Amino acid sequence: MKRITCLLIASAMILSAALCGCSEENNNNNNNSSSQTATAATDTTVKTTGNKIHINDSTLGEIWITELDGVPVNKLDNNNFSADSNLKYYNENGKAASSEGIDVSSYSGNIDWKKVKESGIDFAMIRVGGRGYGEKGEMYTDERALEYINGAKAEGIKVGAYFFSQAVSTEEAIEEADYVKTVLGDIKLDYPVAYDWEIIKDDDARTDSVSASQATECARAFCDRVKELGYTPILYSPSRELYFKYDLSRLADIDIWYCEYANVPTFYYEFSMWQYSATGTIDGIEGAVDLNICFTNVADYD
Repeated sequence: MKRITCLLIASAMILSAALCGCSEENNNNNNNSSSQTATAATDTTVKTTGNKIHINDSTLGEIWITELDGVPVNKLDNNNFSADSNLKYYNENGKAASSEGIDVSSYSGNIDWKKVKESGIDFAMIRVGGRGYGEKGEMYTDERALEYINGAKAEGIKVGAYFFSQAVSTEEAIEEADYVKTVLGDIKLDYPVAYDWEIIKDDDARTDSVSASQATECARAFCDRVKELGYTPILYSPSRELYFKYDLSRLADIDIWYCEYANVPTFYYEFSMWQYSATGTIDGIEGAVDLNICFTNVADYD
């Protein structure tokens, strides 16, 4: 985020150089270094309550940040989580209050969706495409996107989608949203379309110089365009980008798909979905798969 406190700015500077979220496997042909300059966005003052909140970040450890004004707070009770050998569940007043899901891309290979359904999976977030992080930033379609969507739907699994973004301007973010629509055509989704913008670790990327302000505006532009196209938008990100790269007060009306590989979630603000593992085992999929749980506003997607 922007000027919340001097400490927050210092933290953001550290994270800009070293930070990487729960990473998406990128197209192997899109790792050229970039000399493109990101489009600047007008800086604005972040609205805060003035209250300090205590968080425990996996990189910085225990730190204090200033609470944002108008951003809903996480009200989940971590005592209500349970798990079996494969999946996590959330209950309220003794009743199930979650749906269990996975997210996949073409790297997942052949998928037997009947077995996936029988394993207890209710929904799947499927990569429809992405933008390369090299200089050209060319967009690409996930070669198995439509196969996965149709296969999941045929077995009664609810489907959402995500796009791996490397947008450096609002124009590119809107272009990416339109690209999602081009891939999906008339396909109707049960779950949201996710904006998955990530900081690239250990390589040069066209997004290296994107400011916190511009990252926020790109997310806003993508999600607004997705809504115009008839889908429900959601913002995918790990906590450090959510705390330090985005101004969540500008995105408070957008649901969050939060990534943290942990036994229970620790994010301070409200989120609708939680990606809690990248090493899940689900019958019907060879190798590890990302596991997710959806609770807040589940009824809105069903």
